[in-house]
Amino acid sequence: MPSETRIPLLVLVCLGLSSLAAAAQRQGQVLDRPAAQSRTADAGNTAQAIQTPVLGFVNSADRGELRAILGIPGASVFGGPMAVPAGVTSVHFAPSQNYALLAPSTGGFIGLMTFQGADEGAVNAICGAIPKPDIVAFSPSGTTAALYSKAEEQLQVITGLPHSPELARVIPRNDLPDEVRLLAVADDGITMLEGTVHNAIYLLPQDGSPRFLHSAGDLEGMVFTPRSSDVVVFDREAGTAFLLQEVDTASTYFPLAEGLTGLGGNVFLQVTSGSAVIAGTNSNNLWLIDLQSLQARNIHLPGMPLMMQPLRPSGDYLLFYRTGLPAWILDSNGGAGVVSLVPASIVAPSQPRRVNLATAGGSLGDANEQPDLASQPGFGPGCADVREPPPRPKPLPRLTY
Repeated sequence: MPSETRIPLLVLVCLGLSSLAAAAQRQGQVLDRPAAQSRTADAGNTAQAIQTPVLGFVNSADRGELRAILGIPGASVFGGPMAVPAGVTSVHFAPSQNYALLAPSTGGFIGLMTFQGADEGAVNAICGAIPKPDIVAFSPSGTTAALYSKAEEQLQVITGLPHSPELARVIPRNDLPDEVRLLAVADDGITMLEGTVHNAIYLLPQDGSPRFLHSAGDLEGMVFTPRSSDVVVFDREAGTAFLLQEVDTASTYFPLAEGLTGLGGNVFLQVTSGSAVIAGTNSNNLWLIDLQSLQARNIHLPGMPLMMQPLRPSGDYLLFYRTGLPAWILDSNGGAGVVSLVPASIVAPSQPRRVNLATAGGSLGDANEQPDLASQPGFGPGCADVREPPPRPKPLPRLTY
């Protein structure tokens, strides 16, 4: 075909394709968006589909605010500030960070705040719960929490979290084998261990006396593995991590790793189904133990961690957070132990947003102010929905030798 004939044919083909595309576009507009309501729905679905994932939450006790961490490890930023009720002195995040327990400076109860995506939800009172616990330990799934207060001389177990909290057990201090140093509770909400100030580990059965399980040189960590009665324990003096298997029955000892040295200060231990992570506030290194291969790796950190707070994705932990400084996040998945930074946020709150406080028999207060968690009533007829556990027989007196 001559070249002068080929060029006009190409022009005609292009014009034909353009016409077909325009027709298809018009047809798509008619079929996909027949009304303004559909356009609005499509816009909402698109926004929801591209919504930034929430990696977790951090709190600033001195400023009384929460912030979401948006994105994924290695590509994350802080969200805007969220308010917490006035009077809150500490925030205890559940392992999956779908809710948090709020402890007030004064008052008669502890609060429970659920999260809705990257936003805070209403705060509900857990009436009858210890208002200012010294120790808070969650089960791996977060459905159970153990609270201990030295001042109240009491240990409590709350099950059904976060939607149907129930005060399942109350143990007076006199019924415990020794002063509490650590607590661990399993996902069944029943199996619970106490680590004492004298480095002994006891099983606290629902009926009967505490049962001695093990003694360590320097007991610094004790956490149940998910959906089991096996607990990972760290003995700093011996530099060893070991597993106490089936503590509710026979309780056998299984070594995991040795030579775990260099961890000074306060020690953190966290466990997932595949790994255990151990760090200390006076060390810029942490230990990552693969629970399948039993290989232990020493991971160098950019500095000394302040915490080891589980984030929403399993195996991700917040190691460092201070207002105005970058945060550190550890991704322990895959055994690599990658540490990434979250850039410091420069956004300051202009005015605290109101957080609804739903207390049984209480008042929401002024809608223009932050509700004061500490001043709300926490006991009375409105707390009847939180069932007190039935009285249990006193344990038999412990024999001394």
